[in-house]
Amino acid sequence: MSLTTARLAGKCGDMLPGNRSALLIAKVSESMNLYQTRLPRCLQYLGAILLPSMFLGFLACSTGPNTASSENRGTSTYSISGTITPTSGGAGATVTLSGAASMTVTANSSGNYSFTGLANGSYTITPSNTGYTFSPASLNVTVNGANVGGQNFTATAVTPQTYSISGTISPVSAGAGSLVSLSGSASATTMADSAGNYSFTGLSNGSYSVTPSSSGVTYTPVAQPITVSGSSVSGVNFTATSNAKVIFFDNFAGSSLTSDWKIISRHGEYSQSETECNIPQQVSVDNGLTITAAAQTWTCGDFNPDGTVWHTPQAWPYITGDIQWASLNFTYGTVEIRAKFPSQATSLWPATWLLSSNCQATNPMTGETGVGTCPNLGSNGYTEIDMTECYGSGWCQFHVANPGFGIGGGCDAVYPVDTNFHTFTTVWTSAGIKQYMDGVLETTCNQQLSQPMFLIIQIQTGGVGGTPNNSALPANLVVDYVKVTQP
Repeated sequence: MSLTTARLAGKCGDMLPGNRSALLIAKVSESMNLYQTRLPRCLQYLGAILLPSMFLGFLACSTGPNTASSENRGTSTYSISGTITPTSGGAGATVTLSGAASMTVTANSSGNYSFTGLANGSYTITPSNTGYTFSPASLNVTVNGANVGGQNFTATAVTPQTYSISGTISPVSAGAGSLVSLSGSASATTMADSAGNYSFTGLSNGSYSVTPSSSGVTYTPVAQPITVSGSSVSGVNFTATSNAKVIFFDNFAGSSLTSDWKIISRHGEYSQSETECNIPQQVSVDNGLTITAAAQTWTCGDFNPDGTVWHTPQAWPYITGDIQWASLNFTYGTVEIRAKFPSQATSLWPATWLLSSNCQATNPMTGETGVGTCPNLGSNGYTEIDMTECYGSGWCQFHVANPGFGIGGGCDAVYPVDTNFHTFTTVWTSAGIKQYMDGVLETTCNQQLSQPMFLIIQIQTGGVGGTPNNSALPANLVVDYVKVTQP
């Protein structure tokens, strides 16, 4: 290497790292040697002096600044961002980045997320949040020299999978109306229906216990442990043994009434200013009893006990239904009726009630009292228990007549009844009457009634019920079952 080449290495070579300085010096040296060999001998000496200086000046001005710029420039990074909506599923969602880099972030309260410090490359974004699915499930993103925004997702709540526990309590005469309690991973109660069937729904996986109960009834087994694991559980059955004597039971199975009942076909009670015609068409049975009241003009009257016409038939604005026991009556016992009453907004007059048996033969002919063997209301020998009677502002009421109404105390009471099914229980003993709804004592009447009584189920219109709200009609009184027991 020439002296000038060595000086070049000392001045510019120090600014270039490693082999780059050696390569540059070699190239310059090669160029100068080639140039010198092509000059006449007389000029080679001058070239050896002047040319290296020219190259050195060029390299000092051009190579140095470029080297400094390379040392000061850093590696560029970028970001990926987006939003998960709605915030109910987006806020707090975990967002995972995979591909050229891996990391996770949590979306903020507005559902926004961001990954920063990313190099160029291909990535995949995947959101997750318990109880939600996302659309799209993931996004593929390429970063190429710029930030990438607008990588958005939509969260949709997932309806959790739930299961049921169900079974039957038999025989139906003892099992119907049993209170069934669920405990464990969830707590609930339900009533066995008219066929003794019960069910708990909306249950998650877990451990449960099912226990039936009813006054005067024992069950085998007493309770059953149940595990729900990914599917519903059925066939959780019990055998019920009643400690009381069942003297009547009807769950209205099939499509018609049994011979235990008589359908009333006549006008309502004139002395109470009723406005309905009771007709058989308004009584139906379809695995339950339904009595329907409707705004429809119909012609009807009533009859004397001997079957002759009493009140001449004429047109009335409403039709409804009315049934009574044909011949059965009893003294003392427990009447249990599971029923669903119409809304108070109908302004109807539905009732389940007991009337003394001395009116049992006359009631199909006329609703009037003081006819044949039926004493006048308020006269000796007349007794009545209105177990559940709904009208006016008292929806519903309990009343006892012995022989007249207005006894007061617990013999006249109001208890609220909505349009759901409820179990109404009347306990009649020699000491008095207690009225319950869904196992809760509503009132106690300390009247001693000893006349045998029979059951009536009906809807009336007019009278104390007022004028029905035609816009809310037709409306139904639905009975699931009737059970009467004695000690």
